[in-house]
Amino acid sequence: MDTVLKVENLYKRLGKRPIIKGISFSVQEGEIFGFLGPNGSGKTTTIKMLVDLISMDTGSITIMGNNLKTEREKALAYVGAVVESPELYSYLSGYENLAQIARIRKISKERIAEVVELVGLSERIKDKMKKYSLGMKQRLGLAAALLSEPKLLILDEPTNGLDPNGIIELRNILKRLARDKGMAVFVSSHILGEIQQLCDTVAFIESGVITSVESMTAVHQTYVYILEAEKTEETHSLLLALKGIKNVKEVEEGYTIELEGRKPGDVLKEMINSGIDVQTFSRHLKELEERYLELIKGGIR
Repeated sequence: MDTVLKVENLYKRLGKRPIIKGISFSVQEGEIFGFLGPNGSGKTTTIKMLVDLISMDTGSITIMGNNLKTEREKALAYVGAVVESPELYSYLSGYENLAQIARIRKISKERIAEVVELVGLSERIKDKMKKYSLGMKQRLGLAAALLSEPKLLILDEPTNGLDPNGIIELRNILKRLARDKGMAVFVSSHILGEIQQLCDTVAFIESGVITSVESMTAVHQTYVYILEAEKTEETHSLLLALKGIKNVKEVEEGYTIELEGRKPGDVLKEMINSGIDVQTFSRHLKELEERYLELIKGGIR
Protein backbone atom coordinates (compact mmCIF):
# COMPACT_ATOMS: atom_id res chain seq x y z
CA MET A 1 0.00 0.00 0.00
CA ASP A 2 1.39 3.41 -1.00
CA THR A 3 1.97 6.21 1.50
CA VAL A 4 -0.13 9.14 0.28
CA LEU A 5 0.71 11.67 3.03
CA LYS A 6 3.83 11.79 5.18
CA VAL A 7 4.33 14.46 7.85
CA GLU A 8 7.70 14.59 9.63
CA ASN A 9 8.69 16.65 12.65
CA LEU A 10 6.36 19.57 11.89
CA TYR A 11 6.63 22.78 13.95
CA LYS A 12 4.62 26.00 13.81
CA ARG A 13 4.58 29.15 15.94
CA LEU A 14 1.97 31.89 15.76
CA GLY A 15 3.73 34.99 17.08
CA LYS A 16 5.84 33.76 19.97
CA ARG A 17 3.46 30.93 20.85
CA PRO A 18 4.35 27.39 19.70
CA ILE A 19 1.16 25.84 18.23
CA ILE A 20 2.48 22.63 16.62
CA LYS A 21 5.39 20.95 18.38
CA GLY A 22 7.16 18.36 16.27
CA ILE A 23 4.33 16.14 15.02
CA SER A 24 4.85 13.15 12.67
CA PHE A 25 2.36 10.72 11.07
CA SER A 26 1.55 9.11 7.72
CA VAL A 27 -1.65 8.19 5.85
CA GLN A 28 -1.85 5.23 3.46
CA GLU A 29 -3.86 4.66 0.29
CA GLY A 30 -7.44 3.59 1.10
CA GLU A 31 -7.08 4.58 4.78
CA ILE A 32 -9.46 6.83 6.71
CA PHE A 33 -7.24 8.62 9.22
CA GLY A 34 -8.81 10.47 12.16
CA PHE A 35 -7.18 13.50 13.77
CA LEU A 36 -8.81 13.73 17.18
CA GLY A 37 -8.38 16.34 19.89
CA PRO A 38 -10.14 19.06 21.85
CA ASN A 39 -10.79 22.50 20.34
CA GLY A 40 -7.58 24.53 20.28
CA SER A 41 -5.32 21.47 20.15
CA GLY A 42 -3.78 22.40 16.76
CA LYS A 43 -5.97 20.40 14.36
CA THR A 44 -6.95 23.28 12.04
CA THR A 45 -3.43 24.78 12.07
CA THR A 46 -2.07 21.39 10.95
CA ILE A 47 -4.66 21.15 8.16
CA LYS A 48 -3.86 24.66 6.95
CA MET A 49 -0.20 23.62 6.69
CA LEU A 50 -1.15 20.42 4.82
CA VAL A 51 -2.92 22.47 2.12
CA ASP A 52 -0.29 25.26 2.24
CA LEU A 53 -2.67 27.98 3.45
CA ILE A 54 -0.05 28.78 6.09
CA SER A 55 3.63 27.87 5.96
CA MET A 56 5.36 25.50 8.36
CA ASP A 57 8.34 26.72 10.40
CA THR A 58 10.32 23.48 10.18
CA GLY A 59 9.66 19.87 9.23
CA SER A 60 8.36 18.35 6.01
CA ILE A 61 5.06 17.42 4.35
CA THR A 62 5.19 14.95 1.45
CA ILE A 63 2.16 14.13 -0.71
CA MET A 64 2.49 11.20 -3.15
CA GLY A 65 6.26 11.52 -2.86
CA ASN A 66 6.28 15.28 -3.63
CA ASN A 67 7.66 17.68 -1.02
CA LEU A 68 5.14 20.46 -0.38
CA LYS A 69 7.88 23.08 0.05
CA THR A 70 9.90 22.34 -3.10
CA GLU A 71 7.24 20.76 -5.36
CA ARG A 72 4.15 22.65 -4.24
CA GLU A 73 2.05 22.38 -7.43
CA LYS A 74 2.78 18.69 -7.95
CA ALA A 75 1.98 17.90 -4.30
CA LEU A 76 -1.28 19.93 -4.18
CA ALA A 77 -2.50 18.44 -7.49
CA TYR A 78 -3.24 15.25 -5.52
CA VAL A 79 -5.25 17.02 -2.79
CA GLY A 80 -8.96 17.78 -2.38
CA ALA A 81 -9.90 19.67 0.80
CA VAL A 82 -12.84 21.16 2.67
CA VAL A 83 -11.34 23.47 5.29
CA GLU A 84 -13.70 25.60 7.39
CA SER A 85 -16.64 26.76 5.23
CA PRO A 86 -16.13 26.07 1.50
CA GLU A 87 -15.28 29.15 -0.61
CA LEU A 88 -18.28 29.11 -2.95
CA TYR A 89 -20.63 31.79 -4.33
CA SER A 90 -24.11 31.97 -2.79
CA TYR A 91 -25.60 33.91 -5.76
CA LEU A 92 -24.74 31.03 -8.14
CA SER A 93 -26.42 27.64 -8.30
CA GLY A 94 -24.63 24.58 -6.95
CA TYR A 95 -23.99 23.46 -10.52
CA GLU A 96 -22.60 26.86 -11.61
CA ASN A 97 -20.19 26.81 -8.67
CA LEU A 98 -18.87 23.39 -9.69
CA ALA A 99 -18.79 24.34 -13.40
CA GLN A 100 -16.56 27.34 -12.62
CA ILE A 101 -14.04 25.15 -10.80
CA ALA A 102 -14.27 22.52 -13.55
CA ARG A 103 -13.52 25.12 -16.27
CA ILE A 104 -10.37 26.33 -14.50
CA ARG A 105 -9.15 22.76 -13.94
CA LYS A 106 -10.29 21.46 -17.37
CA ILE A 107 -12.64 18.88 -15.83
CA SER A 108 -15.45 17.32 -17.89
CA LYS A 109 -19.22 17.80 -17.43
CA GLU A 110 -19.46 14.03 -16.95
CA ARG A 111 -17.20 14.30 -13.89
CA ILE A 112 -19.41 17.11 -12.46
CA ALA A 113 -22.49 14.85 -12.83
CA GLU A 114 -20.58 11.97 -11.20
CA VAL A 115 -19.61 13.94 -8.05
CA VAL A 116 -23.06 15.55 -7.75
CA GLU A 117 -24.62 12.08 -7.66
CA LEU A 118 -21.93 10.80 -5.30
CA VAL A 119 -22.67 13.48 -2.67
CA GLY A 120 -26.46 13.16 -3.12
CA LEU A 121 -27.21 16.65 -4.49
CA SER A 122 -28.75 15.69 -7.87
CA GLU A 123 -32.23 17.04 -7.04
CA ARG A 124 -31.04 20.43 -5.74
CA ILE A 125 -27.91 21.10 -7.81
CA LYS A 126 -29.66 23.71 -10.05
CA ASP A 127 -30.91 25.71 -7.01
CA LYS A 128 -29.08 28.86 -5.90
CA MET A 129 -26.58 28.06 -3.18
CA LYS A 130 -28.11 30.69 -0.84
CA LYS A 131 -31.14 28.35 -0.55
CA TYR A 132 -28.94 25.50 0.69
CA SER A 133 -28.91 24.31 4.28
CA LEU A 134 -25.54 24.14 6.05
CA GLY A 135 -25.46 20.39 5.41
CA MET A 136 -26.04 20.88 1.67
CA LYS A 137 -23.27 23.50 1.54
CA GLN A 138 -20.97 20.96 3.20
CA ARG A 139 -21.88 18.40 0.54
CA LEU A 140 -21.33 20.92 -2.27
CA GLY A 141 -17.92 21.70 -0.77
CA LEU A 142 -17.16 17.98 -0.75
CA ALA A 143 -18.26 17.71 -4.41
CA ALA A 144 -15.89 20.58 -5.31
CA ALA A 145 -13.05 18.85 -3.45
CA LEU A 146 -13.71 15.58 -5.33
CA LEU A 147 -13.85 17.07 -8.85
CA SER A 148 -10.17 16.47 -9.60
CA GLU A 149 -10.26 12.84 -8.28
CA PRO A 150 -7.76 13.53 -5.50
CA LYS A 151 -5.56 10.85 -3.94
CA LEU A 152 -5.84 12.66 -0.60
CA LEU A 153 -9.10 14.13 0.74
CA ILE A 154 -8.72 16.46 3.74
CA LEU A 155 -11.79 17.37 5.80
CA ASP A 156 -11.86 19.71 8.81
CA GLU A 157 -14.81 18.93 11.15
CA PRO A 158 -16.91 17.65 8.21
CA THR A 159 -20.02 16.77 10.25
CA ASN A 160 -20.53 20.32 11.60
CA GLY A 161 -24.10 21.37 10.89
CA LEU A 162 -25.20 17.98 9.56
CA ASP A 163 -28.29 16.26 10.91
CA PRO A 164 -28.03 12.54 11.88
CA ASN A 165 -29.07 11.41 8.36
CA GLY A 166 -26.48 13.72 6.79
CA ILE A 167 -23.78 12.33 9.08
CA ILE A 168 -24.62 8.73 8.12
CA GLU A 169 -24.68 9.64 4.39
CA LEU A 170 -21.31 11.42 4.64
CA ARG A 171 -19.81 8.46 6.51
CA ASN A 172 -21.00 6.09 3.79
CA ILE A 173 -19.61 8.34 1.01
CA LEU A 174 -16.18 8.52 2.67
CA LYS A 175 -16.02 4.77 3.31
CA ARG A 176 -16.92 4.14 -0.33
CA LEU A 177 -14.24 6.54 -1.58
CA ALA A 178 -11.58 4.84 0.56
CA ARG A 179 -12.70 1.30 -0.29
CA ASP A 180 -13.55 1.64 -4.01
CA LYS A 181 -11.21 4.43 -5.14
CA GLY A 182 -8.30 3.77 -2.77
CA MET A 183 -8.52 7.40 -1.63
CA ALA A 184 -6.68 8.41 1.54
CA VAL A 185 -9.09 10.40 3.74
CA PHE A 186 -7.81 12.67 6.53
CA VAL A 187 -10.61 13.74 8.91
CA SER A 188 -10.13 16.16 11.80
CA SER A 189 -12.78 16.11 14.53
CA HIS A 190 -13.45 16.50 18.23
CA ILE A 191 -16.47 14.14 18.01
CA LEU A 192 -15.46 10.75 19.39
CA GLY A 193 -18.42 8.76 18.05
CA GLU A 194 -17.79 9.94 14.49
CA ILE A 195 -14.10 8.98 14.54
CA GLN A 196 -14.94 5.63 16.12
CA GLN A 197 -17.46 4.70 13.42
CA LEU A 198 -15.54 6.12 10.46
CA CYS A 199 -11.79 5.74 10.87
CA ASP A 200 -9.23 2.95 10.48
CA THR A 201 -6.52 4.84 12.37
CA VAL A 202 -6.66 7.71 14.84
CA ALA A 203 -4.02 10.23 15.97
CA PHE A 204 -4.72 11.87 19.34
CA ILE A 205 -3.49 15.48 19.49
CA GLU A 206 -3.36 17.83 22.47
CA SER A 207 -1.60 21.22 22.76
CA GLY A 208 0.19 20.70 19.43
CA VAL A 209 1.60 17.28 20.37
CA ILE A 210 0.46 13.89 19.04
CA THR A 211 0.18 11.74 22.16
CA SER A 212 -0.50 8.50 20.25
CA VAL A 213 -1.37 7.09 16.80
CA GLU A 214 -3.46 3.94 17.07
CA SER A 215 -5.30 1.46 14.89
CA MET A 216 -9.02 1.50 15.66
CA THR A 217 -8.92 -2.32 15.51
CA ALA A 218 -6.39 -2.30 18.36
CA VAL A 219 -8.55 0.11 20.39
CA HIS A 220 -11.57 -2.16 19.90
CA GLN A 221 -9.62 -5.30 20.80
CA THR A 222 -8.56 -3.99 24.21
CA TYR A 223 -10.67 -5.35 27.04
CA VAL A 224 -11.32 -3.73 30.39
CA TYR A 225 -13.02 -5.35 33.36
CA ILE A 226 -15.64 -3.64 35.48
CA LEU A 227 -15.57 -4.53 39.15
CA GLU A 228 -18.69 -3.60 41.08
CA ALA A 229 -17.58 -3.21 44.69
CA GLU A 230 -17.71 -0.65 47.47
CA LYS A 231 -15.27 2.16 46.73
CA THR A 232 -12.87 2.58 49.67
CA GLU A 233 -9.20 3.47 50.00
CA GLU A 234 -8.58 -0.04 51.30
CA THR A 235 -10.21 -1.68 48.21
CA HIS A 236 -8.20 0.58 45.91
CA SER A 237 -4.93 -0.30 47.66
CA LEU A 238 -5.73 -4.04 47.63
CA LEU A 239 -6.42 -3.91 43.88
CA LEU A 240 -3.17 -2.08 43.15
CA ALA A 241 -1.25 -4.68 45.15
CA LEU A 242 -2.62 -7.64 43.14
CA LYS A 243 -0.34 -9.21 40.54
CA GLY A 244 -1.50 -8.88 36.91
CA ILE A 245 -3.53 -5.70 37.40
CA LYS A 246 -2.17 -2.95 35.16
CA ASN A 247 -4.61 -0.09 35.59
CA VAL A 248 -7.26 0.72 38.19
CA LYS A 249 -9.71 3.59 37.80
CA GLU A 250 -12.68 4.62 39.88
CA VAL A 251 -15.96 4.78 37.96
CA GLU A 252 -19.59 5.24 38.99
CA GLU A 253 -20.26 1.53 39.61
CA GLY A 254 -16.89 0.74 41.24
CA TYR A 255 -13.64 0.30 39.30
CA THR A 256 -12.40 -0.40 35.79
CA ILE A 257 -9.39 -2.70 35.69
CA GLU A 258 -6.95 -3.69 32.95
CA LEU A 259 -5.21 -7.03 33.24
CA GLU A 260 -1.78 -8.05 32.05
CA GLY A 261 -0.48 -11.61 31.86
CA ARG A 262 -3.12 -13.23 34.11
CA LYS A 263 -6.45 -14.94 33.60
CA PRO A 264 -9.47 -12.99 34.86
CA GLY A 265 -10.69 -16.01 36.87
CA ASP A 266 -7.40 -16.14 38.83
CA VAL A 267 -7.53 -12.40 39.53
CA LEU A 268 -11.16 -12.67 40.65
CA LYS A 269 -10.27 -15.51 43.10
CA GLU A 270 -7.43 -13.44 44.52
CA MET A 271 -9.70 -10.38 44.91
CA ILE A 272 -12.20 -12.44 46.91
CA ASN A 273 -9.42 -14.08 48.98
CA SER A 274 -7.94 -10.69 49.83
CA GLY A 275 -11.27 -9.58 51.31
CA ILE A 276 -12.69 -7.40 48.52
CA ASP A 277 -16.50 -7.53 48.53
CA VAL A 278 -17.00 -8.37 44.82
CA GLN A 279 -20.59 -7.82 43.68
CA THR A 280 -19.99 -8.31 39.92
CA PHE A 281 -16.89 -8.66 37.71
CA SER A 282 -17.46 -8.35 33.94
CA ARG A 283 -15.45 -7.88 30.76
CA HIS A 284 -16.21 -5.30 28.09
CA LEU A 285 -14.49 -3.84 25.02
CA LYS A 286 -12.67 -0.61 25.62
CA GLU A 287 -14.29 2.34 23.84
CA LEU A 288 -12.47 5.15 22.06
CA GLU A 289 -13.79 7.52 24.74
CA GLU A 290 -11.85 5.69 27.46
CA ARG A 291 -8.66 5.74 25.38
CA TYR A 292 -9.18 9.45 24.69
CA LEU A 293 -9.53 10.22 28.38
CA GLU A 294 -6.32 8.31 29.09
CA LEU A 295 -4.34 10.11 26.39
CA ILE A 296 -5.76 13.64 26.51
CA LYS A 297 -4.94 15.08 29.93
CA GLY A 298 -7.80 17.57 29.86
CA GLY A 299 -10.31 14.94 28.77
CA ILE A 300 -13.39 16.00 26.84
CA ARG A 301 -13.89 19.76 26.96
